Amino acid sequence: MRLDRSQAETLLSRIQGRKVAVIGDLMLDEYLFGEVTRISPEAPVPIVRVQRERAVLGGAANVAANLKALGAEPLLMGTLQNDAAGNRLLGLLAKLDVGADGLVFEPNRPTIIKTRVIGLQQQMLRIDREEPGELEDAAVEGLCAALDRAMDEAEALIVSDYAKGVVGEVVMERVREGCLKRNIPWIVDPKPSHRDFYHGATLMTPNTRELLELSGIPIRNEADLYKAGRLLAEDLGLKGLLITRSEKGMALIAPETGHREPWIISTEAREVYDVSGAGDTVIATFSAAVAADADWKDAAMLANAAAGVVVGKVGTATASPGEILERYREQEAV
Repeated sequence: MRLDRSQAETLLSRIQGRKVAVIGDLMLDEYLFGEVTRISPEAPVPIVRVQRERAVLGGAANVAANLKALGAEPLLMGTLQNDAAGNRLLGLLAKLDVGADGLVFEPNRPTIIKTRVIGLQQQMLRIDREEPGELEDAAVEGLCAALDRAMDEAEALIVSDYAKGVVGEVVMERVREGCLKRNIPWIVDPKPSHRDFYHGATLMTPNTRELLELSGIPIRNEADLYKAGRLLAEDLGLKGLLITRSEKGMALIAPETGHREPWIISTEAREVYDVSGAGDTVIATFSAAVAADADWKDAAMLANAAAGVVVGKVGTATASPGEILERYREQEAV
């Protein structure tokens, strides 16, 4: 199912200016594009002659970029180092007019960089430069102070967890208590290794593999999907899950709203170039819509449409209201 264009346009207009807090692992995503014409004489690997480069926001910073592209106002929190990658990341945020007030400098952890090498129009290699692990106490204190400020303004909060260190026990307890006190919905893009951190979240956005790991239940069909989702929601005290299922679309499970079966949303039919960051687009769009008091079904359908835009682009990307509505016009013309 999908919203019609008029409904999507109305919801997108309601998203404008909504404040959504984002806390998680910040990353710089680098792309090296080149051509491959021969194999290395040193080893049986292709030689990529780099022709151009680009750098974009990644991880939680990409969630913020997606919110900004939609017209919402992200309140971003995370850590970085005062290094070349950190300065480049700050520059990209400044270009988008995303505030850096919630960012904390962590001198002992370099800014995370993911470098993707693209040749023959496909990703050939990814190089990760990172030092994951628990944060220093001073950084945790800084993030908690930033959370208190952001939650006083936010209409929804996103936890973008890449298991690099920002999402820890103390920070998550502050999220849980602060959102409960202020009645703010909080939505989690999870990592199964951090399962116990997510108790009390409003909604979680796992993919099918993550749902299996979080629930321990093999997913063979939609009955298994609902069983795993329902049990996970009950165990963690969630109000619902939005499960991303690759080419099968999405499934919304929200037992508290009376849905006794998964509510299935078919994938947006289009050529897929790159799924990098599509999960960031989903959680950003869904959360912005929830901040605008949208029905969860409408929020999920809009998120599905936005994901259909970004997978048609190469690399980590965002979807603007104009691009989303253009997709609706293309669908109507078919």
